[in-house]
Amino acid sequence: MGLFPAFYFVQIAFAPLPPPFSTALRSLEVETSIGEASVFRLSFDLSRNAFGDFDAMAVDVFRPNTPIRISVALGIPLPQTLINGYVREASLSGSNEPGGSRLEVVGMDALGTLMAVIEQPFIWPNLPDSEVARVIFGKYAIVPSYVVPTPPTRTQLDTTTTQRVSDARYLMQLARRNAYEVFIQPDPVVGVDNGFFRPPLPVQPPQGVLSIDFGTETNLHSFQVSNDMLRPTSVVSLSSDPRTRAPVPALAPVATDPPMGLEPSLLRILPPPIERPAETDAANPAEVQSQATARVNQTSRAVNASGEVDGLRFKRPLRVGQPVLVRGAGRQMSGLYYVTHVTHRISRDEYTQSFRAWRNAVGLTGAEVFIDPLAAVR
Repeated sequence: MGLFPAFYFVQIAFAPLPPPFSTALRSLEVETSIGEASVFRLSFDLSRNAFGDFDAMAVDVFRPNTPIRISVALGIPLPQTLINGYVREASLSGSNEPGGSRLEVVGMDALGTLMAVIEQPFIWPNLPDSEVARVIFGKYAIVPSYVVPTPPTRTQLDTTTTQRVSDARYLMQLARRNAYEVFIQPDPVVGVDNGFFRPPLPVQPPQGVLSIDFGTETNLHSFQVSNDMLRPTSVVSLSSDPRTRAPVPALAPVATDPPMGLEPSLLRILPPPIERPAETDAANPAEVQSQATARVNQTSRAVNASGEVDGLRFKRPLRVGQPVLVRGAGRQMSGLYYVTHVTHRISRDEYTQSFRAWRNAVGLTGAEVFIDPLAAVR
């Protein structure tokens, strides 16, 4: 058993959820993702009040874009913020059975709400994509703490960069162009939203150890992994200089991401496959090279895993954009995995986390340290 009990906390409009709603709250679900908006779902049990109305709907508190914050505490009495979202949808499921009616409230973070509702043409002259992302995050009071600079490859001498879509969609376009990932994730302690616009960072200190079939240290209910062995490819491309029209080759023979295991996925294939992209949206040879490298890195992430975590035994929320160590899956499939999607399912007596992750290599390197200081103690 842990030293402190586990609990969750829901705020609406920067205040605690009112008692009638907190009592009726049956379960909640939070999906955090890379490359798309994070989502929350609140499920309420409904009953009739003295006026014949549903008790949890008598007061209209779930209005469009009402801010919602969901936090969870596991092992230590300090809530960690899972999501800062905004109400987007509400649905009622009525039933003739007593206590069978349900209200589900759905919301998303700023990428799916505030940043996705206004389409206004805007010109970004002579700015690198990272500075554009920094400005867009700042417009919505999102701290651009994790924006990695990109080279200023586009100038007015070559092209004029014009935004014609919403801020959320434009951020996704910029991320694809630079092989970056974009997402919003709150600081777990302070709760302030941070904007991420950066290349994946697969090799960094892991956030914990997930164990399958590992005796008393097991904290995975299930774990599945697949290796698409022929997916990785090298890239050979050709473009022309916009001024001289001279041909400029773009070569990406190997992935530039650090390998997360003993054998990188691409180097295991003999003979190595070669892809020749025919069409790109690159404005200059530098972007062609960047896209070629991005293609090799993306295809090299051929080992994909999914599983379900016992949240009470793992003792913390699993977070996207960080690696996690997996053990008990054999020497080939154990090791570092980069987490890209987590679904937190919280009810009155259970907390599970479903996740998806990838790695770009197989095998253990011998440098992994499978020690988790927060592991549950029986």
